[in-house]
Amino acid sequence: MTTADNSAPLSDDARQSLLARHPLVFFFLIAYAGSWLIEVPIALSETGTGLLPFTIPRPLLALAIAAATLVSPTLSASIMTGITEGRIGIRRDDYF
Repeated sequence: MTTADNSAPLSDDARQSLLARHPLVFFFLIAYAGSWLIEVPIALSETGTGLLPFTIPRPLLALAIAAATLVSPTLSASIMTGITEGRIGIRRDDYF
C-alpha cells in the first residue's frame, strides 16, 4: 500500500484561491487586524492603560480613531477586490 505525500507548501495560486474562495472572511480579518495595528499603541500609551511611556495628543488621537474605523475597512476592501477581481475590478466604476 502506498501513501501520497501531501506536505508540499502551497503555491501562490493556491493561496490566492483560498482568499478568492472566502473573500468576506478575509475582508474582516484584514480590516480587524489593520484596526488593531492602529489602536494597540493608543490603548497601551499613557492616554490609555499607561503601559507605554508616551502620550498621544488629542488631535492625533482623533485622527487615529478615524483612521482605524474608516481607512482600515477601505484598504481591506481594496485589497480583497484586487485579489478576487484583479486590476480591472479596482478600476471599475459601475458599483451601483
